[in-house]
Amino acid sequence: MTTINNDFNIQYIPARICDGKDLCIKYYAWHPTENKLKRIVIRFNHLKGRMNKTDLTRHIRKIANDINVNLAAGRNPFVESETPKAFHKLSDAIDQFLKLKKRDMRPDGLRSYASYCKKLNTWLENNKLKDCYVITYTDDTALEMMNELALNDCLNNRTWNNHFVFYRSLWNWMIANKYCKVNVFENFTKKREDEKFRIVIPELSHHRIAMYCKWFMPNMEIVIDLVRASFIRPKEISLIQIKEIDLFKKVIFIPASKSKTHRDRYAYLPDWLCAKIVDTFQLDRFPLDNYFIGKELNPAKTNINTRDIDKFWNKIRKDLRLPDEMQLYSYRDTGITFLEDAGIQRKVIQKLTDHTSEKMVGKYIGQPSQELIDNVVSKITD
Repeated sequence: MTTINNDFNIQYIPARICDGKDLCIKYYAWHPTENKLKRIVIRFNHLKGRMNKTDLTRHIRKIANDINVNLAAGRNPFVESETPKAFHKLSDAIDQFLKLKKRDMRPDGLRSYASYCKKLNTWLENNKLKDCYVITYTDDTALEMMNELALNDCLNNRTWNNHFVFYRSLWNWMIANKYCKVNVFENFTKKREDEKFRIVIPELSHHRIAMYCKWFMPNMEIVIDLVRASFIRPKEISLIQIKEIDLFKKVIFIPASKSKTHRDRYAYLPDWLCAKIVDTFQLDRFPLDNYFIGKELNPAKTNINTRDIDKFWNKIRKDLRLPDEMQLYSYRDTGITFLEDAGIQRKVIQKLTDHTSEKMVGKYIGQPSQELIDNVVSKITD
């Protein structure tokens, strides 16, 4: 029977299962350029030896039903899909995405991707959509999921935006790889975010931290100094190799492949930090391809993970009973605030800290400087 969907002006013949020489699904849809009904065949012969008959029958019936639901809703495979993988399971597409990303991503980044994918898979399972196909995950489904994450997972706006941006990029990947033609997250808009709270580590706290490191983990003091004085991010520190350190020129070269901003850059070393590195490590004893900071905070063949760096920092913070808000990354904010208070131009700070704009530097400026209030502001006359 030929069916006409008057709302969408699309003709089609519903899908039916054919179990003869070929095990397949056949249906017809209106081809907009050829201006006629055109047959579509999906064959399943390759599954006969891989699935038992009951499971295979159930699998094919579900696909046929989903095709008919989409046809009845006015979806035309020639207009919307043109995608040979539209009826792959969404969970399989996600697995393929992670497998490919694993080849060219850093472990920390891959863990983040895997976390977002796990949340999506969990939502699908909880909503009985574990076996849904890519084509059946619509923009309405996406909206329902994002609303549920915001309410049930209590995501703040910044975290919600991070999820949205990832899922939008995931669907862009699926479009590029012929799973679908429409990005179901494309029409979402980011929520307004509050400014990140930046904390500056007080001088007294820094003195206590420095003394603790001198007594119990002197190499961690080098890590802290690289963050606060050379503005190298902890992730970048974990990837530095000895060959990239030039103590004579007082710089560390950070290649684009290791930089957060994906740009080659130099981090600058104050004289006192160069001297401290020489006294602490004696780098000429190690091969040039060794990592500067290994798992035990010494040069080694394998680099330290940022999670392990965090463990060292958390021990310092716990032993000194410092507030949880005081993170290792706070030293970067502290260093930027110091330069700002010293009157260094923001365009210079931007180059030192590897920010993309002077506006970004402004976001890192911490608490008001009492020194400026006492020594500068108080001298302004009316």
